[in-house]
Amino acid sequence: MLVDSHAHLNFKAYSDDLPAVIDRCHQVPMKVINVGAAIASSNTAIDIAASHQDMYAALGLHPIHVYDEEFRSSDYQRLIDDNPDKVVAMGETGFDYWHLQESLDKGAKSIAEIKEKQEKLFRAHIDLATKNNLVLIIHGRNGRDEASAYQDIYNVLKDTGISRGVIHCYGGNLAEAKAFVDLGFHLGFTGIVTFDKTGVLEEIIKWIPINRMLIETDAPYLSPEPYRGRRNEPAYVRYVAQKIASIRGMNEEEVIEITGDNAIKLFKLK
Repeated sequence: MLVDSHAHLNFKAYSDDLPAVIDRCHQVPMKVINVGAAIASSNTAIDIAASHQDMYAALGLHPIHVYDEEFRSSDYQRLIDDNPDKVVAMGETGFDYWHLQESLDKGAKSIAEIKEKQEKLFRAHIDLATKNNLVLIIHGRNGRDEASAYQDIYNVLKDTGISRGVIHCYGGNLAEAKAFVDLGFHLGFTGIVTFDKTGVLEEIIKWIPINRMLIETDAPYLSPEPYRGRRNEPAYVRYVAQKIASIRGMNEEEVIEITGDNAIKLFKLK
């Protein structure tokens, strides 16, 4: 079954036509995990999941919002307790070094302080994921001058011992990919694979064990070809599967079936 393992239908980009977008998901049919980036969007993800079959929620505070609101573990624990059949993951969480200047503009005293604050937040998500036997959805993004996000993620994961999760929208190199898979993690691939010119993602997709691969949209962002430049939506995740099939010399439906099974098993989707 087609599964979009990372979308944001809980974001304002869908406020005008959410029912139509969800209807297109049902027509496929497919399963969708909507991922929180703050307490409000986490609540909205739960609302969508509670109202629609084959929709699920992940809860978290994105690292770029670490100066926007406080992460209270008790608030997220309450959401987990109240929605045991719909909350399948914690995140997205991790390290984001692309938006460091924005955090400095919000009052951060130094880059070191931002990294420390992001790490504390990351570990709080890991604690909740471990306590509740939930998948950890990890965000990593290197900066223009700070290229260590994935190494810093690896160090925290290695230190905590957690191994059930996914590095979403994978953007690291092959050596880092191998290190994450060795820890037990899955890698998620988005529409970037349809227009990436670096060759790095193709190299990783050729290498990665197929049972460690997930496909995702990160909708409303990162629309695949032929929709690049427009708002993304979960139904477009099929184009990610098409590209992966082309790279690996596989049948598209086979990629959809395998990555769907991977997601269903990892997140324990019903």
